[in-house]
Amino acid sequence: MGRIDDALLTLEATENKTERAFQLAGLLSTLFKLKGVVLVVTGQLAFDCYANATSDHPELDLAVFSGKIAPRDLLEIMRSQVRARGAISHWTVAGIPVRFTGDATIAYRDLCRDFTTDHGVVKLVPVEELTADRLLAAYYPEIDHEAHAQARLLLINGLSEAFHMDWPTLSAICHRPDYRVGEELAQLRQAAKKDVDAIGASVDPLEHRQELPAEIPAERPPTQTRRLPPIDDLSSLY
Repeated sequence: MGRIDDALLTLEATENKTERAFQLAGLLSTLFKLKGVVLVVTGQLAFDCYANATSDHPELDLAVFSGKIAPRDLLEIMRSQVRARGAISHWTVAGIPVRFTGDATIAYRDLCRDFTTDHGVVKLVPVEELTADRLLAAYYPEIDHEAHAQARLLLINGLSEAFHMDWPTLSAICHRPDYRVGEELAQLRQAAKKDVDAIGASVDPLEHRQELPAEIPAERPPTQTRRLPPIDDLSSLY
């Protein structure tokens, strides 16, 4: 039995499906990197990572950060190596749906974060872009409570330094003409700061801001980081 088979057995035995999806992202990222392709995790799983959240039915969305996926390489990895069910862009591996979404559209590519897993390094879309997208969806064209709660949780984790949030970049995105949610960012950040103060998590990084390093080292897997209370446990969300 080879190392890939061992990894698949480990994945299938992982009861937490969100953790299983993260570990699968590490395995697929490693296999595609051997073919000269760097993948980046987008969508709900990226949010779950930054928010230290879990999903009942996690899905793995992968975009191409660099390189080009050759059709034969895709089939070799997905069908032969990891024994996935599916074809082209939609697959299932170890009970986790996997989607390949084409080339990644990322404005701040240098702000992508790398997380280490048992099977390789996972690259995530920038949390600043993810937060701005959730913030816009929370207010436009009408209030969306789920997006509002998600944006607030990302701000709470950023303020409590669960990860390094580049606040000037987040503000710049939110003030862009195609977003126009700069005031909403300020209001929601203030509300999130109250939550952080209430649980005594950390100081406000806007008051003690550190410069972002030129190269961001790979971080520990999300499930090994300190978790904040679930969003439902936070008072006065709205």
